[in-house]
Amino acid sequence: MANVSDYEKAMPRVQEHVARYERALAEIRTTHAGRPVPEVREALLAAGERHGVRIANEVAQDAAERISDGTL
Repeated sequence: MANVSDYEKAMPRVQEHVARYERALAEIRTTHAGRPVPEVREALLAAGERHGVRIANEVAQDAAERISDGTL
């Protein structure tokens, strides 16, 4: 079983991963708001690669739908 210090040691990596995802998301939200979902999804996946983060398909789909319809 993991202890608290294991989680504390992992937190900087987790925070960096989240920051990379947020940068990719912000980039695509700015450039692709209102565009078709498939286009937004592909752009988001490519932005994730540029920022060094793998974005799960389900997460990319949900974010693309929300960017496309302007709710994100």
